[in-house]
Amino acid sequence: MKQFCLVIPAASIAMLTAPVAQAAQQLAPVVVVGTRASVESAAERKRRSEDIVDGILAEEINRLPDLSVADAVQRITGVQITRDRGEASVAAVRGLVQVETTLNGRELFTAGFGRALDYADLPSDMLAGIDAYKTSAASRIEGGLGGTVDLRTRRPFDFRAPTLALSARYLQGDLVDKGAGQFSLLYGSGTGEAALLLNLVRQDRAWREDAKGSGAPMRCSARATSGCRLDLVPGEDTVVPASTSESTSFGRRRRNAASVMLGWRPGPAWDLYAEAHFAELHTRQDTQQINIGPNFAAGSSFDPASVSLFAGSSDVQRITWTNAPLSILGFARDTVDRTRQFAAGGAWQAGELRLSADLSHTRSFNHLFFSGPTLAGTAARFTHDLAATVPGTSVEGTDLAAPANLRYVSLAYRVRPLRGSLLAGRVDAEWQLDRGALQRVAVGWRHSKREADNAPNLIFGDIAVPGTPTAATQPGRTAAYPYSPFLDGQARSIEGYLTDTLADARDAVALRQAFGITAPLPTAGGPLGVWRIRERTHAAYAEAGWQAPALALDGQAGLRLVQTRATLAGNQSVPSSASIQPLALAATTTDWLPSASLRWRAGGPWQLRAAASRTITRPDFNLLSPSLTLTPNSINPQLNQGTAGNPALRPLRATNADLAAEGHFGAGHAASLTLFWKRVDGFVATRSEAETHDGQSYQVSRPYNADAGRIRGAELSYQRFLDFLPGAWRGLGMQANATFVDSSTYDRALRSNVAMQNLSRRSANLVGLYEHGAWSARLAWNWRSSFPSGTTNVVGLGTLQATTRGYGWLDASLRWRVSEQLTWSLDGGNLLGTLRRSHFGVETRPQNAWVNDRQIGTSLSLRL
Repeated sequence: MKQFCLVIPAASIAMLTAPVAQAAQQLAPVVVVGTRASVESAAERKRRSEDIVDGILAEEINRLPDLSVADAVQRITGVQITRDRGEASVAAVRGLVQVETTLNGRELFTAGFGRALDYADLPSDMLAGIDAYKTSAASRIEGGLGGTVDLRTRRPFDFRAPTLALSARYLQGDLVDKGAGQFSLLYGSGTGEAALLLNLVRQDRAWREDAKGSGAPMRCSARATSGCRLDLVPGEDTVVPASTSESTSFGRRRRNAASVMLGWRPGPAWDLYAEAHFAELHTRQDTQQINIGPNFAAGSSFDPASVSLFAGSSDVQRITWTNAPLSILGFARDTVDRTRQFAAGGAWQAGELRLSADLSHTRSFNHLFFSGPTLAGTAARFTHDLAATVPGTSVEGTDLAAPANLRYVSLAYRVRPLRGSLLAGRVDAEWQLDRGALQRVAVGWRHSKREADNAPNLIFGDIAVPGTPTAATQPGRTAAYPYSPFLDGQARSIEGYLTDTLADARDAVALRQAFGITAPLPTAGGPLGVWRIRERTHAAYAEAGWQAPALALDGQAGLRLVQTRATLAGNQSVPSSASIQPLALAATTTDWLPSASLRWRAGGPWQLRAAASRTITRPDFNLLSPSLTLTPNSINPQLNQGTAGNPALRPLRATNADLAAEGHFGAGHAASLTLFWKRVDGFVATRSEAETHDGQSYQVSRPYNADAGRIRGAELSYQRFLDFLPGAWRGLGMQANATFVDSSTYDRALRSNVAMQNLSRRSANLVGLYEHGAWSARLAWNWRSSFPSGTTNVVGLGTLQATTRGYGWLDASLRWRVSEQLTWSLDGGNLLGTLRRSHFGVETRPQNAWVNDRQIGTSLSLRL
């Protein structure tokens, strides 16, 4: 829904094109007009910056159907993203998710277990641009190992005349077969000393995601002492998937966002402001899921004639299980992310001296609601065929659409709140000397108070249904699975089974009453899982900019001193007495973070850069928690799980070096090559072991600081318009970038050096551009190669690494400027209906497959 026309008054162009680290420096205005100019402005911003930085401006974001910041940031060189419900979500810069995110220079985050911002929370309509800093500077907030991403909004004084921009879009998903409307408003006005900006966004999107998973592999052998003690192939040990899990999730995602900003310039030396930003992402999800797999303790077996192996391996290609238990879960899973930030500050400048101050308060809240019933039954014959691209599954001998064959066994109810807050203030001073070698000196101080907690923890209220009634005793509650074809028809799958309608799933009390359960809902989770963390941070820095014109050199160097005192509160069990006692810990860390960068204007279109720095980030909150959270499984106690933190975790520290060559060959025609190295100490890994709590066994995961890891790689980018072509053909252009990353860290579970999780060795973006007259078009291909996505410990097989296969994602947009005020567009997302897949170790052991909607939309934009 990002259909604003970019309005760039001449008076504000200096801000867009000024060096990033010297935004206050006065520059001659350069007027740029149209969407083509946004490509040129981004290249100019990169060229002038003192840092190695890549970015994208609002008008180019608006040229593609990018709903959120995450969708837009994926197109920046060196950035890789994961996907959630068909949208971009978590972003990694140069392979590291420890990215510091700021909004207009202020730290911004999403409440949760971690410290980072979920980029899916913010609509891209709120932004004037995105800058991804690959190198560190003493003046920037610490916390980003991979880099710093600054989200820049429009500012009140960008608009010297009253400007109103309206946009409306309708977006349709093909799998969910539903659509939703979106709307945005931008108003900016400056009247001499005072200026106002108002930005409102509302996005609704109907979505559907189909997922099919094969359970972790299990070894079958007549010699086994437990588990699969079956000789599937006489005389051979074999490996077979433990189950299938097939789910259809659908619903709506709604983003609401607002920014209100005031600017006041009572005199030529003053620039004062007040800002308020609000963002909310509400995901409403209904899921229907069927799970089938053998349970040997309950009498499951197999058809010997059905078994076949992949050629040259012990991995089962096809098998039919008999008497296989099944469960059909229906649940509502709703989440809300809500973030508010208020800020006020200003700057005063007299001659060479500029003083500035900023005070901000940020509060974020995350809430999870999960509720629904579980049906159970038994499949007489369940066939699992792994020969195709996605495993095929089928059930025979049992009618899963017959209510008498299914019984209600349990009702799920889980609620989890997470909160976070940050109060931060900073004061900075900068002298523009412009004399001799020393050009600029800056000093500053920042103090922050950050808190996070999860009280009252995960409220776990799952309960058994008394008497386990069949579905036939609950008329009107069930209906046949209606979402065919499953997985977009890419694999034979189980369909036609009964599911709960979920009519009362969001009213947990009514759901319980429907089954005669009068026990009240729990209001708090177990005390072992509650944690609260407070951090007080003082940071001071000094930074200097210099130049040697005779040598065509310039650069900057600085030092940032950071001291953090953290207090961790929670509870722990005392084994000797089986009691629970409160636990409070405190720790103080001090870090010196030097940084330096050098630029050589080599002559002609080329300039070379070098940079080195030391960076730090602290572990996620849930990893530091001294507490324990246990999640029992009501169907199979062998699947009981638990998570615990480790208050002794050290911060993650990185040493970084970069070399870059940048060429600028004219308006919008640019190329760059960057080489980078990182050595990271203190990577957090997870060890999973069996533990006994309250007489039950749980597989509990606990974090620890792993051995040091290294990352090295290269980034390439190129862009230009084909101005040498005749006529309308000269409107063609391209943007291309590629990232190559080699990473290695020692995994104690795998006992070898492995690539970092969720990091592709190769990733690329290719965007076709067209700008001519009233017409504008974009065709964007985003691709990443295969990447490790987790580990699983399997009895008899050891630890297996899960790998997600490489995949591409295609988006497109076509725009027609009907008049100076009105623009129409046609947009498409995920046009190829991409199938994503993963496997355990080798491709003959499949893990998961996902398919998301294709999204087609049309919009109108009006500027007055």
